[in-house]
Amino acid sequence: MINEIKEIVQNYLNNVKLCTLMSGTIVDNGIMVNEKLTIPNELIIGNLKDHSILGDKVRFIRNHGGREFYIIEIIDKAFITKGSTLTLSMNGQVYEYKVEDVKI
Repeated sequence: MINEIKEIVQNYLNNVKLCTLMSGTIVDNGIMVNEKLTIPNELIIGNLKDHSILGDKVRFIRNHGGREFYIIEIIDKAFITKGSTLTLSMNGQVYEYKVEDVKI
């Protein structure tokens, strides 16, 4: 009997999705995964939520039960960090700036 219970628990753990990596696009009311599924803003957490804008493609994690969604990446969005070089062009002139200190 004990072995059967162990097997049932092991099969459950092998088949349950404790968390899932997903991707979608930022829209007005949340993250659109596909035409039929949009994750509402109330369920989205993480500090990248504040840095995303409409149209951004994001990767996020859905927790077990689907009650929270944590944004882990904004796809193809470059962030300025200390030590990087920022290149700007204006009126045909190219300017390069080395980022020494970043304050948020």
